[in-house]
Formats: sequence, C-alpha cells, structure tokens
Amino acid sequence: MIRQQDGQSSDAHAGSGVRLGVLRLKKRVDFVAAAKGRRQHQRNFVLQARERDSTLEDDLARVGFTVTKKVGKAVVRNRIRRRLREAVRLADESLFKTGCDYVVAARREALTASFDELRGELGRALKKIHRAGDSRSPAAPAADSKQDL
Repeated sequence: MIRQQDGQSSDAHAGSGVRLGVLRLKKRVDFVAAAKGRRQHQRNFVLQARERDSTLEDDLARVGFTVTKKVGKAVVRNRIRRRLREAVRLADESLFKTGCDYVVAARREALTASFDELRGELGRALKKIHRAGDSRSPAAPAADSKQDL
C-alpha cells in the first residue's frame, strides 16, 4: 500500500463522496426529501431525485442508496448496494445535475442483473428524470379540462 504524505490525497480517496463530482447522501432527512421528488422506475431500481436549495451547501450532486430488508438478508443487501455504488461511480458525471439529490432504491433483480445492464439503466433513468423535470414545473397546477360556460 502506498502511503500519502500529509495534505495529499489520491483521486480514488478524495472527499467523502463516490467520486469528485458526486457526494453521498447520509442523513435520513435528505432521503425523505428526495422521496418527495421525481421518480423514474427501472427494472432493477427506482431512481428518486429532487433539486435542493443550495444556499450554503456544496453544489455537487449527492447520491444515496436504499436496499430494504424485503430484498434479502444483509449479505444480499450489501452486495446489491456495492454494485449500485460502482455503477454510480462509473457513470458519466455530466448526467448528474449539480444541486440535486438522488436516491437509488434497489430491487431484488439488481442482484442478478448484468453490470452493463445496471449502468445502462442508470444512464437512461438519469436522462429521463431530468427530461421530465424540464418539461413541466412541479409547482404549476394542472390545467382544468372543463371550460367555464
């Protein structure tokens, strides 16, 4: 193992995030807030996303992972979480929007899916979730289909 000098860090271990442009979500309040945002359902996971108020916080995207006990025992859940973390780490940074929080809620199928399939689904989900967010504003009320007489 190569030891770093004080004050130096390698690219692989820089920061507390998955990669330099993406940090990890760790607080429950952030997970709950992301659950209220947009969702994109895939075969192996559900991607939840929300734009956060980045007044004092870092503008980097943050990603959290959720694997419930319904998916399996601890060994299975941890393996799925590791696979999803690696898929996020290898994903194109330009797909993650700065100032957004993402939660990847795994399904059991993520255990047996090929890694290329996981990466492809993640890329498609990120593109779709941002495309859906650009076309309509969540604060805008739905138009009434009935006309006033």
